[in-house]
Amino acid sequence: MKHMSLKLFFVIAFVLLSQNLCLVSVKAAFTGKIVFTSTRDGNREIYVMNPDGSEQINLTQHRADDLDPAWSPNGKKIVFVSDRDGVRDLYLMDEDGGNVERVFRTVAHRKQPDWSPDGKKIVYIDPEEDALIVGSIKDRFENRLGWIDRKRGYPAWSADGTEIAYDWLGLGAIRLINLKTDSITELPPEKGFVMWHPAWSPTDNRVAYAGFRLPKNHEGPIRIDDKMTLYVLNRDRVTVKEIIKEPIVSHPAWSPSGDEIVYEKQVNNHLQLFKVDLEHGRSQQLTDDGNNSLADWGNHRGLPVEPTASSLTTTWGEVKHR
Repeated sequence: MKHMSLKLFFVIAFVLLSQNLCLVSVKAAFTGKIVFTSTRDGNREIYVMNPDGSEQINLTQHRADDLDPAWSPNGKKIVFVSDRDGVRDLYLMDEDGGNVERVFRTVAHRKQPDWSPDGKKIVYIDPEEDALIVGSIKDRFENRLGWIDRKRGYPAWSADGTEIAYDWLGLGAIRLINLKTDSITELPPEKGFVMWHPAWSPTDNRVAYAGFRLPKNHEGPIRIDDKMTLYVLNRDRVTVKEIIKEPIVSHPAWSPSGDEIVYEKQVNNHLQLFKVDLEHGRSQQLTDDGNNSLADWGNHRGLPVEPTASSLTTTWGEVKHR
C-alpha cells in the first residue's frame, strides 16, 4: 500500500509538472521578442530584446545604417532597411542575425517594410516614385498598389490579409486599400483628428495609431508633431480610445496576444521604447541608451538569440541585462 501511494504521488506530480510545462510553452509562444532600431553604437543598428526590456542584443553591428525591422509571421526572418550597398534597400536576415541577403535582385531605394500575414509578400514604400509597392518573396515580383504623400506611408497589413493601412500625411489621415477591390477609403474616427503610423491588431479589427484631436472650432495652422499620443480605433464599432495621455508618442506595434502595445516616446530629447498594458493603462520604459525606435513585436516563441555557424560574419555585442 505504501509503494502504491508513492507511485501514485509520482504519477500526479508528473502530470502537474507536464501541465505547467505546457502552460509555460504556450505563454512563451505568445511572448515573442521585440526587434527595434538603436543608435547606441554610434549608428543605426538592429537589436532584439525580451518584452520586459531584458537581454538587449545587437544583431547587425555593421558600419552601414540598419533600421526599421519587421518580424516575419513565423518569427524565423527579419526584414529591415540598410544602406550597405549604397542606397537604403530591403534586406532579410535570420532571427539570430545570420544569412543576410537583399530581398530583391535589383538595388533600389525601398523602405518601411511590413509582412503579409502568410509571410509570402512584403509591402513597402518606394520614396523615389512616392508609391506603395507589394513584392513577392519567392519570385521577387513587385506590384504598385497606389500613391503616397511626401515620401512617407508606413504601411501596415491587416491580420486577415485583406487591407493595407498607410499614412496620408497631406490630410493627416490613415487610408486603407482593399486588396480585393483596389478601393481606397479612410479610417473615420471623427472630423478634426490627425492620425499617423497605423498598426493593426493581430487578433481583431483594432488599429493603433499616433493621433491628435484638434481643438473644437480651431482655425488656422497648428503645430501637432509635439502633441501626438497613442489611440486605438475599433473599426467594427468606430470607437476611439486614447491609451497614453502624454506626448510625444509614435510608431505603435502590438504584442502577439493583442493586449499590449510597444511605442516610441520622447524622453530628454531622445526616443525611447515603452510598452503599455491596454487593460490597465500601465506603461513601462524598456530602453534608455541612445535613440531607440521603430519596434516590432514578433509572434513566435522568442527562443534565446545565440550566434550560430550561419552568423559568423556578424560581430555580436554584449547582452544588456536590465
